[in-house]
Parts: sequence; structure tokens; C-alpha cells
Amino acid sequence: MTDIKQAVATINKYLRVHTPPIALKWVDNLDNIPEGVKRPSEWGGQMAFCQILSIVRKWGHSFVVEPENINCVAALLSLGWGDLAEGLNKKDEYADFVVNAGYIKDRETAMQNLGENSPLMIEEKISAKALIVAPLESETIQDPDVIVIYGNPAQMSRMGQAMVYSEGAAVESSADFGISCYREMVTPMLENKAVIATPGRGARILAGIGDDELAFSLPVGKLDSLLTGLKITHENGTRYPINQSLFFEPTYWDAIEKLRTKMQKMDS
Repeated sequence: MTDIKQAVATINKYLRVHTPPIALKWVDNLDNIPEGVKRPSEWGGQMAFCQILSIVRKWGHSFVVEPENINCVAALLSLGWGDLAEGLNKKDEYADFVVNAGYIKDRETAMQNLGENSPLMIEEKISAKALIVAPLESETIQDPDVIVIYGNPAQMSRMGQAMVYSEGAAVESSADFGISCYREMVTPMLENKAVIATPGRGARILAGIGDDELAFSLPVGKLDSLLTGLKITHENGTRYPINQSLFFEPTYWDAIEKLRTKMQKMDS
């Protein structure tokens, strides 16, 4: 495992992210929860997963999250922390849901969306009783499973370039009607790869995710690839902020060009 302090320093140096990376750890044993970790219920109610992620990165709190702390039905169903009542047809019910919610125009289109890659339909789930979520820099989680980094499109591009440098394969991005929490928290573990997730409607409304923000998520086993790629590609000239080419002779609008004809150059 890469040293956490060094990882955070490298991310901050080469990406200049506005909010700290998030560490996620799936757990079954709740007897040894790190000190200072809170439950969402301490704020008086249930939340959506996306809210918790935003509180962690914007307020610096650390949480242990169990199914009873979450009231986002789509998240609970996609994570395997809930199921439909016996006798109901999942695909029919999910199709009704996405149409009634205004996500998809009609049932026929909904059925096309609810293929084997839909978070709602994927059979393989994370079998864990709880999830610990904390700022990576807090070192509350010493051995995270997944790291999530929010940033703008240019920062996403830099992380994608870093992974391509280290591993060759392009980093895939996804945009669906929602359930971006699944893409951020589960896909990296199940598929052992980095992904770029586009926050959905709920994440923008409930979690206050900015219009210019996307999420880059990777299993911790890929962290060295990201850090090495960021460092070396930066040294090779691919940087954030982007180095714009400024070595050219500019052209100007008419008023300036007319004034230029009236100028008298000073003798050197």
C-alpha cells in the first residue's frame, strides 16, 4: 500500500483538486470502527449516499454507513442492500420507476437501458454490512478499498492520461440517468479498474455536486499507477493547469490595427 500522506501530497501537487480525495472501506465487522467515525443518524435522519460523500469531502467528517442510514431506494437496490418484495418482476418495476421519475421517455426505451450493465440489474453485489467513508488525508482508513477524487474535466483528463501512461488501457467514463454512487463505489472493485463517473440528477440536487464536477474512482491497487503516471506525464509536459501555447504573433481587431498605422516607433 502506498504511503497515504505521500499519495495525498502527489495528488494535490499534480492535480490541485478543490476537495480532498475520499477513501472507502467495505466492512462486515463493526466492532473496530476507527475513532471519530460518525453515523449519519447523528444528524437526525437518513441520507442519500451522494450526500454522505459530499459531507466527507467538504466538511471533513468520517462516517460508517449501514443500510438503515440510507433512504435512497435506487442506491439501496443497486448496492444489494435492499430488494423488491417477493413476486414482483424487477425489470418491470424498475422500468416503471425510471419512466415515472422522468429519467427515460417510455417503457420500451427503459427496457433497453435496463440491460445487464445497469446498476439496478447487475446480480454481482458487494457483500458487506457497512461502508466506512473518510477523507483520504485523515488516515482514518489505513487500507481503503476504493479512492474517489472529484474534479473538473481537465483534471479527469489528467488522471486518465496518468492511467494510460502506466497501464495502457483507456479509462472509460459513464453517464446514466443516475446511481453514479454505484459507479464510484462498486464498479472499481468488481471490475478492478479506474472509472470516470458523471454524477446524476440526484447527486447534483441532493449532494450539491458542482456543474463542472465529475468523479474519478479507482481500486486502491491501482493507486500507484495513478501517482506514477501523474508524476511522469507532468515531467514529460502534460500538466494541470494545462500549459497553453503562447509563443505566437497575435492578430488584433480593426481599431488597434488602425491605431498602429498612426504610431511612430521610438528610436532605440
